[in-house]
Amino acid sequence: MTSGGEGRVENRNRNITGIAVAGFIIITLITVFGTMWIGQSAREDSQEAARTVSLLYLDELAGRREQVVADNLQGRITDLHTALELMTDDDLSDIEHLQQYQAKMKRLFKLERFAFVDTEGLIYTSTGTQSDIDEYRFDRDSITGPEISIKNLKTHDKKVIIATPLEHVPFNGGELVVCFMEIDMKEMLQGVSMHSQSSDTTFSNIYTSDGVALTDMILGGLAEEDNLFVS
Repeated sequence: MTSGGEGRVENRNRNITGIAVAGFIIITLITVFGTMWIGQSAREDSQEAARTVSLLYLDELAGRREQVVADNLQGRITDLHTALELMTDDDLSDIEHLQQYQAKMKRLFKLERFAFVDTEGLIYTSTGTQSDIDEYRFDRDSITGPEISIKNLKTHDKKVIIATPLEHVPFNGGELVVCFMEIDMKEMLQGVSMHSQSSDTTFSNIYTSDGVALTDMILGGLAEEDNLFVS
């Protein structure tokens, strides 16, 4: 009887030990996997929070850059109107006087070109006349207010063109119908793209709806003709 009782006690102890070991293993597994799940969840939450903050920052950055560009363009339109207000009848007396006036406006407003177009499409600049009107996107016959366009869009020599119609401006036996400014893109976008002081690396850029980068800068290690946002 004693031997049988001891055997039962021993078996019961082994069962209890087995249950305890199994329980410990289960608790350990639950703890390990629980910790892993909590850690993964925390990482995902942290990544989502970081992404949200990044998107908010990018929205703010884009909004500020958009405002800078809009302000610059509006300022240039105002400059164009101011330049025309400064023009006198003496400036329109002959080509020489007109060119002198145009040269002064170029220096005053830091322009690549300050030009006039007549009814035939001939362009009058401060250095002479030219007939490359087809390189400009405004239509001299239908323009009704200030228009903004880009010349040489697919090249490194991009220019911003701000044109406005003229009313009844006789000159040189004809009539001037459009006045336009031609501004270098880098001059136009001053204060828009951020650069590091050490390596002059661009951290922001501006693209047209066709995916053309206006600043001609390399962004994020991409070649300047590559754009992740356009398939």
